[in-house]
Amino acid sequence: MEFICNGATIQWSPERLVIAGYTGKDQEAVKKHIDELKELGVPAPPQVPMLYDLSPELLQTSGEITVVQNDGSGEAEVVLLDVGGSWYVGLGSDHTDRVIEAISIQKSKQVCAKPITREVWPLESIIHRWDEIEMNSWVQVDGEEKLYQSGKLGEFLHPNDLMRMVKERGYASSNMALYCGTLPLHGGFVFGGTFRAELVDKQEGRKLELQYSTHILKNAEEE
Repeated sequence: MEFICNGATIQWSPERLVIAGYTGKDQEAVKKHIDELKELGVPAPPQVPMLYDLSPELLQTSGEITVVQNDGSGEAEVVLLDVGGSWYVGLGSDHTDRVIEAISIQKSKQVCAKPITREVWPLESIIHRWDEIEMNSWVQVDGEEKLYQSGKLGEFLHPNDLMRMVKERGYASSNMALYCGTLPLHGGFVFGGTFRAELVDKQEGRKLELQYSTHILKNAEEE
């Protein structure tokens, strides 16, 4: 894979992909979210936070993902990248199949590509003001863009705490990508269409921007 950081090109071959879930600092809000998902048929996690080990080949920087049916939706997430021992921050989407999610959360994530920005920042450039970085996402509804998620990274576990947990549970690996958790939705899931997200560093006047569309493959089983 190829990334851009401060104008320089970084070549990287991911060796592990881990998705962290239920990483909110407000555990009462996390419990409420779990209860809401249970009503939708999604099983409660055996522990909180959860870590899901996925294939690193799912990571991609293209502007389109392909799916078999329109059952998936995106989730904006900060992504930590270990590139040869140096940590970077990108913005990704944990696109997830919501039908399969009711059977297995890990499988529902494994069947979908994981888009990520080509531009990244050095983690050290924002780590001291992590809590103030803003993250937002939008979706297309009836041809119009609608705010889907909004908040600050202070709502999540700090990267140092999250990476410590990853190491303690035996998931740490060189050249890994770690998705750090997502914000609550403004409303229910929105499937397909165009997903857009941004990570905003107001102090430096910069932002990471992610946008991708969903292409539904022709399904011979429905012909």
